Amino acid sequence: MTGSFLQKISGNRWMAIAWTVLIFLLMMLPKSGIPNRGLFGIPHLDKLVHAVMFGLFVWFWFHATTLNGQKSPRKTGWLLFLLAVVYGTGMEFVQHYFTDRDFDKWDILADTVGAFAAWVLIRGRAKK
Repeated sequence: MTGSFLQKISGNRWMAIAWTVLIFLLMMLPKSGIPNRGLFGIPHLDKLVHAVMFGLFVWFWFHATTLNGQKSPRKTGWLLFLLAVVYGTGMEFVQHYFTDRDFDKWDILADTVGAFAAWVLIRGRAKK
């Protein structure tokens, strides 16, 4: 059931655009806008959030751009993985220079791991 729900919303280009904008907005929040108690007080939870955000970024854009076999799924997945890493890294610089948040190389690693996991899932599905 979860897979079918994700498939229904992920083939929509507007979902991919909205997700990209949501990532930008979340990463632009000031430190004071990020809760640090309760569930949000779990150490390193932000790394899991980064991995999920960028994994879904790859997933949504892959399904939005490869509808009806228009593009090579393997090549598109690889390019989207690279784009996610560049986007995540760029956002760390943006946070450092334009917000009160710090540049965090571990966030970049989490972004990369999430994007890579999505790419691996996409590759596995494309081979079937």
